[in-house]
Amino acid sequence: MLKLASFAAVAVLAATPLAAQAAQHSATCFRTDDIQNTKMTPDDRAMYLRSSTGAFYKIEFGGACPNPTDAPPVLHPINNTNIVCGPAGLDIKIPGAEGCIPTKLIRLTPAEVAKIPPAQRP
Repeated sequence: MLKLASFAAVAVLAATPLAAQAAQHSATCFRTDDIQNTKMTPDDRAMYLRSSTGAFYKIEFGGACPNPTDAPPVLHPINNTNIVCGPAGLDIKIPGAEGCIPTKLIRLTPAEVAKIPPAQRP
């Protein structure tokens, strides 16, 4: 019985880092179906995204990604689901722009959203 209890305790402790990683991972994920609006940053090096869940995200690009036509971007998860959990799993197409390669996906905190000027919020 003592060995069983010890094994259970070890299993719980070993799973704790995994649970924390899973919670952090899911906090960064969003569903493309939930996108309400997007807005490029003035320097065209990032895009803000607002989700219908109330979450805000920032997608950073490897370089400038200008949107000359102001057309809405097309965000397509590479794994053909509607869930995006990181920049590597996302293909972004903007009509008239090339090289829009996402390098970072960040879920913004309410304090970070508050720092975005209202005209630049999605």
